[in-house]
Amino acid sequence: MKNVSGKGTIRKQARIKVKVPAGIDDNQTIVLRNEGEPGEKGGPKGDLYIVIRIKKHSIFTRKGDKVLCDIPITFTQATLGADLEIPMVDGSKETYRIPEGTQSGTKFTIRNKGFKSVNGNYQGDYIFTVQVQVPKRLTKEQRDILLQLAKTMNEQPPVKKKGIFG
Repeated sequence: MKNVSGKGTIRKQARIKVKVPAGIDDNQTIVLRNEGEPGEKGGPKGDLYIVIRIKKHSIFTRKGDKVLCDIPITFTQATLGADLEIPMVDGSKETYRIPEGTQSGTKFTIRNKGFKSVNGNYQGDYIFTVQVQVPKRLTKEQRDILLQLAKTMNEQPPVKKKGIFG
């Protein structure tokens, strides 16, 4: 707003560059001193308050300074163990070894790979949860191999049920 010979104000649009600190969280406020509306009767400008809204990400979620992520793995990776490439929030990848026999829903932590603290000089952790993906379709060879595995593990293999016509 701009004063017009002391009798009112007119609106005008202003552009201001704002430095957003690393690690700022949803609903936190940045205050820019003396960047607000002009004061009355020639007084100093007020302060501009900017409330931060963090857009949701398709892969990552946030809990304070921690980064949370679900990582899909195959049942063979879960069973045998594997080196996984984990995507980081900065676009890089970290290799993380999961042990054999990993169960779906197991959480793993990569220390100091989360968000930086706004008020400190430490960094949060990156916590990922593995989700075992079971294949929906198998080839005949894959199915036969799994049936053989089931027999060696004293499991009851699935029985094909005959329909009422055969």
